[in-house]
Amino acid sequence: MSQPLQSHFSDPVLLSRIQAEADFALSEISDYINALPVGARVLEIGCGTGFLLARLSELRPDLEFVGLEPIGGGFSSFERTLDRITMAFPKLTIHRTPVEDFTLAPDVSKFHFVFSVNVFEHLQDWRTAVTRVAALLAPKGQMLVPCPNYLIPYEPHFGIPILITSGLTKKVFAHRISEVEERTNCSGLWDSINFISVPAFRRHCRAISLDVIFDRGMLAKMVERLGTDPEFAARQSGIAGIARLFRALGGTRVSRLLPPDMAPYMKAHVRLRNI
Repeated sequence: MSQPLQSHFSDPVLLSRIQAEADFALSEISDYINALPVGARVLEIGCGTGFLLARLSELRPDLEFVGLEPIGGGFSSFERTLDRITMAFPKLTIHRTPVEDFTLAPDVSKFHFVFSVNVFEHLQDWRTAVTRVAALLAPKGQMLVPCPNYLIPYEPHFGIPILITSGLTKKVFAHRISEVEERTNCSGLWDSINFISVPAFRRHCRAISLDVIFDRGMLAKMVERLGTDPEFAARQSGIAGIARLFRALGGTRVSRLLPPDMAPYMKAHVRLRNI
């Protein structure tokens, strides 16, 4: 009998954070995973510790799961856990390479579903990543990208407002940034952020003939998550009170009518055009 996934973590704080993020990710992708036929190929971009892919492989052992994880800046603490999970789940295929450099051999099947949860804001070149994924998708394949929307001037990893530019923000909040990176053992986290936004993502998809739809309900979901996920609420303590007031005033219902550009978090559903 295989060891429980939790046993592969030596840091309980990291485990708590990874479990909370995996639960959130599952809530966003489970409908897509459940709809896949037997034998479908699934790719996770930025699989981190491999925790989510391992859980998915337990839920759907009839699917083929592949992960990409180059262990970029701010995430070196993931590497030892990823090594342990990769050893424990030999059916998982993990490539230690960024998506911008990833290609498939001509005789290897393309992917039916590609997802990347809270990773695209850390990619060195997210536009190249989207273009690369388009080449990796099977004819009816889909990609799902939930991540922050930096059109809204708030940085959720550090819980600080963005003051005009990233450089000015880093200078003003230098102590806060340093404190968070040290506490979470994520040195270089701030410098990994590319400040992706809904309008920029939309423009790039249209430019390379991809169809993209953004979920209008993400603001409501994130507000609700602040009330149901203690680990997430602790990380976002600076806005938890505002979220409670927003919810009490019925803001979550109104927020579903707003354009996705106005939410601090986005969920992009991407498909090849004319399919």
